[in-house]
Amino acid sequence: MTVVFPHARLGLALIALAAGVACTGTSPQEPAAAPPAPAEAVVLSKTSQQLAGITVEAVKAEAVGDVLETVGTVALDDTRTARIGALVEGVVSATHANVGDRVRQGALLAGLHSHQVHDGWGDYRKAVADRRRVEQELSYASDALARTERLVADKAASTLELERTRAARAAATEQLAMAQAEVRRATESLEHLGISSNETTAAATEIIPVRTPQAGVVLERLVTTGTAVTPGTPLFVVSDTSSLWVLAEVDEAVLARVKVGAGVQVAVTAYAAERFPATVTLIGDTINAATRRVVVRCRVANGDGRLKPGMFARVQLEGIAPAPMVHVPVDAVQDLGERRVVFVPAADGRYVPREVETGAEREGRVEIRRGLVDGDRVVTRGAFLLKSQLLASPEGE
Repeated sequence: MTVVFPHARLGLALIALAAGVACTGTSPQEPAAAPPAPAEAVVLSKTSQQLAGITVEAVKAEAVGDVLETVGTVALDDTRTARIGALVEGVVSATHANVGDRVRQGALLAGLHSHQVHDGWGDYRKAVADRRRVEQELSYASDALARTERLVADKAASTLELERTRAARAAATEQLAMAQAEVRRATESLEHLGISSNETTAAATEIIPVRTPQAGVVLERLVTTGTAVTPGTPLFVVSDTSSLWVLAEVDEAVLARVKVGAGVQVAVTAYAAERFPATVTLIGDTINAATRRVVVRCRVANGDGRLKPGMFARVQLEGIAPAPMVHVPVDAVQDLGERRVVFVPAADGRYVPREVETGAEREGRVEIRRGLVDGDRVVTRGAFLLKSQLLASPEGE
């Protein structure tokens, strides 16, 4: 289908453009009509092109950066958070920390009274007593061996007696090694409960101390004095909030543009005018089947403590620029039925529609994924008029 749109008079050309109807005939100022154009093309004279405001530009393939914006939640940094639980069955005898307290590493948070303390001390004292007894037996066996060796040298004892005393000393040495191992086991059992095995404090050490393994802020205290606990019962949550996580959800369609180490800007409602710099530290390994999104974990500094775990956040991820691709103004792309086309200039004022595959739109420009290459010339202004002329003309005209 070829549409011929020459110009007769300037006024008539303007009327024809406004009505969207092609004019026929040949202007006396224009040369004779061009040879038949290829199928499905629009033909405009030079004057008509000027009146229609047709603008043709060469396209250029370039990489366009982008900022991905999504939502997220401020969360505790698990690598800086201690969730402290009970090691044994017992009763909380006292608490020494409250929510909001800043504590140092090893600070005493609470005390537990447990029968395992008494059992542990009993095992330790028995092991120490057994070790002392075996040490005495070894000392006696060593003295007996030395005495027997002197007697054998003086021919006052037999070699059989010498072998017997040697065997007794070897047995005592082995028993001492076993006794020392039992003392170490009992000591480690007490240390596991947080109790020193120093016997000078044994009488006063009847309470299992609950201590924090790291410095931070007490965020939760889950027990009070008198609370009965079992192994694993949560007691306290202590976290260093000078560094937090922001867990953002990113659509799988743009996941390839997010990289570990990329910069992030975090905004929260409480400080709407501020942006908190962060860094992507982890990209999730699974996709949420319901939302088709992936969790991206970012680390944000919080030395001043203004960010609070649980806050909702707006997250801007600095996307990685995609591969160079042709972009044209949105108005350059027109819909012809189920096709999307741009108009490409040919010889003698002809404009041929070329089918293209489009991508994302951004700031008035659309991505062309297929149909154009770097350097192609397309109509960037006046494409709608060309489409109108093409659709208004009868088949085969």
